[in-house]
Amino acid sequence: MYRVLRGGCNTRHPSTFVLNRPKGLDNYVLLIIKSPAVFNLNGVVTEVAPDTGLIIDRNTCYSYGNPNGVYMDDWLHVSIDGDHSLKKCPLKRNTFFKISDSNLFTFLIRQLLFENLYTDGSFKEENTDCLMQVLINHIKTCLDTDRCDDTYGPYYSQLRNIRISMQSSLYNPQRAADYAMSLGISTSHFQHLYTDYFGISFQKDYIRMRIDYAKDLLETTDLPMEVIAENCGYHNDMHFYRQFKESTNMTPAHYRKHFRNLLF
Repeated sequence: MYRVLRGGCNTRHPSTFVLNRPKGLDNYVLLIIKSPAVFNLNGVVTEVAPDTGLIIDRNTCYSYGNPNGVYMDDWLHVSIDGDHSLKKCPLKRNTFFKISDSNLFTFLIRQLLFENLYTDGSFKEENTDCLMQVLINHIKTCLDTDRCDDTYGPYYSQLRNIRISMQSSLYNPQRAADYAMSLGISTSHFQHLYTDYFGISFQKDYIRMRIDYAKDLLETTDLPMEVIAENCGYHNDMHFYRQFKESTNMTPAHYRKHFRNLLF
């Protein structure tokens, strides 16, 4: 069982701030560092850039601050009862790792603090364990694959959000040029980054999303074909039929009939 002891989000300290723990703590400390900083871990001094994470092991001598300006971070102190994954050492401690989206970590830490303060009864422990596992899984991704901002570049987080918004608003399709403009880059650069990050071109991915949604509506509703086409962002029924058949080798009507024959 994980126990959240204390924590904070977007905590700010002036340049005079130096946190010094010469004997460390008997719990784990997670830091999501959001400003430049200088750390001393067991006598090793490291300059750290923003959007860096760190799990400080128990009984580690450490100090940190930002001598050149404001120091800012999210922080969480956690203890562990029983044989949990962090205790069994799948995660590197006292090792800095880059993170692609600090807002995600902020959200999870804030939710953990909320559960710790305001949730009563058995759900508090259960919710804390679930949220901690999600948090740990995202840390594992950064540590194990090293696919963070330095690898992906500055647009990865924004493109990931764009991809999610595409999936959520298929009825109102946007062009690559519109998304490129929102990022302040050229359309060709946007398309290149999209393919590089996600392994599929923007146009093919958009078509895949629309056809997948059309399949779901064909399988689970009795909506007319023209309504399904409109909900998937097609303003021309023939365009919908053509792309659907190119993707599935079936017309939408044939697909619906085939799926229902399989069920019955």
